[in-house]
Amino acid sequence: MMNKKSYQISDRRKITYHKIFPYLLIAPVFLYVLVFLVFPFLYGIGISLTDKKIGGEASFIGIQNYLTLLQDKKFVKSIMNTLEYTVISVGLKVILGMAMALVLNSRIRGRTLARGLLLIPWAVPTTVSIYVWKWMFSDAGGVLNAMLTQTGIVSHKIAWLSTPLMAMVSIVIVNVWRGAPFIGISVLSGLQTISSDLYESATVDGAGAVAKFIYVTLPSIKNVLMLATLVTTIWTFNDFEIIWLLTKGGPLNSTQVISTYSYQAGILQMDFGKAVAASVMFLPIIIILVNIVTGYTLKKEE
Repeated sequence: MMNKKSYQISDRRKITYHKIFPYLLIAPVFLYVLVFLVFPFLYGIGISLTDKKIGGEASFIGIQNYLTLLQDKKFVKSIMNTLEYTVISVGLKVILGMAMALVLNSRIRGRTLARGLLLIPWAVPTTVSIYVWKWMFSDAGGVLNAMLTQTGIVSHKIAWLSTPLMAMVSIVIVNVWRGAPFIGISVLSGLQTISSDLYESATVDGAGAVAKFIYVTLPSIKNVLMLATLVTTIWTFNDFEIIWLLTKGGPLNSTQVISTYSYQAGILQMDFGKAVAASVMFLPIIIILVNIVTGYTLKKEE
């Protein structure tokens, strides 16, 4: 009887252990998400509903910060600039990235070296590369103006960072230069998985280069291209370093985006509640993009 009871107790312990063990495995991840993601998110929402100033006490004011932001022309302009900056930059990165990948996937001399060079813009520290670009854009001694004037392409120096239009063009150029390699590398990895038999069959059927690209290449790299585009869209939407180090949102707020607006409100003006509210207002967009990326990744794995 004692042995039978001891076996029953042992079996119950095993069953209980097997039920608890999966929860023990996910406990560290759950704690990480709770402490570093959920709590800061809820805390941020709470701060956005107050008039919190850096170094001062916070008082609850409801949605007043949000109403103030919607009436702020500078904030509304930052929304438009963010959308313009994101759409143009992502579009150009996808086009140039695909072009890079297609060229580097072909049989050309020095292909290995070219693939290594493709990583340089993405591998160089952001701050270093931006200051190099800032020197290149300079009106006095800048490389770009020297090259353009000496070759006769332009008759006078371009004020790259001093006029609203050219300032936006400049930050887009730097963002595309830095981000296109990510698209290129991602698409290149997809291109290398395409079987040569597909292209040979298309050639037998009389397909030209354009037809092969549309009916063979694009369908094969569609998943990789969509995932890379969604990821780079999220990065571009949240971009701060390039814009702040080059223009600080100027001139005349022409390059002011949500991230720089929030930084100025929170750090320079010390209006922490308003700064957090500006960021919280666009969390739904980021969450939607993240969910698309996550859902698409899980669907791809299935």
